[in-house]
Amino acid sequence: MAFLKYSKSERWIAVLLLPPFAIVANIFLFGSRYFESVSGFLLATLITLSVILLVYITCGMVAVILLNKYPKYSQTFKRIAISLLVYILLMIAGISMLFFGYDYLNFLGFTMNYTAYFTTILIGLACNFLATSFNEGAAFYEKWRSLVDEAEQLKRENLQSQLEGLKGQVNPHFLFNSLNSLSSLISEDPSKAEKFLDEMSKVYRYMLRTNEDGLTTLEVELQFIQSYFHLLKTRYGDGLDMDLKIDEKLLHYLIPPLTLQILVENAVKHNMILRDSPLTIQLLTTNSKKLIVTNNLQRKNRLVFSNKVGLNNIHNKYRLMKQEEILIRDDGKEFSVIVPLIQP
Repeated sequence: MAFLKYSKSERWIAVLLLPPFAIVANIFLFGSRYFESVSGFLLATLITLSVILLVYITCGMVAVILLNKYPKYSQTFKRIAISLLVYILLMIAGISMLFFGYDYLNFLGFTMNYTAYFTTILIGLACNFLATSFNEGAAFYEKWRSLVDEAEQLKRENLQSQLEGLKGQVNPHFLFNSLNSLSSLISEDPSKAEKFLDEMSKVYRYMLRTNEDGLTTLEVELQFIQSYFHLLKTRYGDGLDMDLKIDEKLLHYLIPPLTLQILVENAVKHNMILRDSPLTIQLLTTNSKKLIVTNNLQRKNRLVFSNKVGLNNIHNKYRLMKQEEILIRDDGKEFSVIVPLIQP
């Protein structure tokens, strides 16, 4: 319940609970003397409300500290139990400060009344439970709402990723080149033509069902990218190579679908592919559980427009999933994208 920080509704909870509690506490403190003069009423209300507000703010600081210490959903009850214990102690300290302070100063003729003291503490306990319930409820709702919004955005990113992938592969140039390659293979090498058609069907089948899953295993993604690369290799021949250095222990780790397709397509789109100077795309994993996709740079002489939709799409997915961000490196000789692998 950090003041104005633990939840967006906290200020309204403070307005709803603190002034009434301050007035009730003053009634137990001063009785009818509380209403004898306007100045006495306002001064007593201001002092009591200030002390209660100070306790409320302190409780808020404690709440934030405990939320950072116990952030997991499974730790909720433990965090609330510890919080309530601290809140109650702070509340008792605040009420004691008021009663013993007013008694010491003989403010408005007040003398210590232990019956009123313990009654006020009981009322404070009730208000404490209400404030905690309201704030926890508001914070839970805000977190749930945020998760729903992020899930919707992630769904849109997945749809965008699928759309970009399909646009890249179903566009007339790609389709014409693929069909042209298939046509040539049918007359030259029917067995290769059959293999090409099989890989082509795998590519489209995978791309059409990627919207169903937010994540896929590295193993499945690698199977897809090898089918996709087979189509590119058939077209570009010796001008294009791909090298895989993947630790088998990481094959069950997760990755957003079409991540590799976007990165491979990006390399092919922006670099020259020559038989005498092949474009080499390397996929390798590291001990830090990351996947690196790198290619040698041989940029095309003509400028190729890039809106970086693909890279931004991958970046947004990792951000929405609260994962470590992707890294991009360009030293003028090699272009690399470092993609964190997600533990299942």
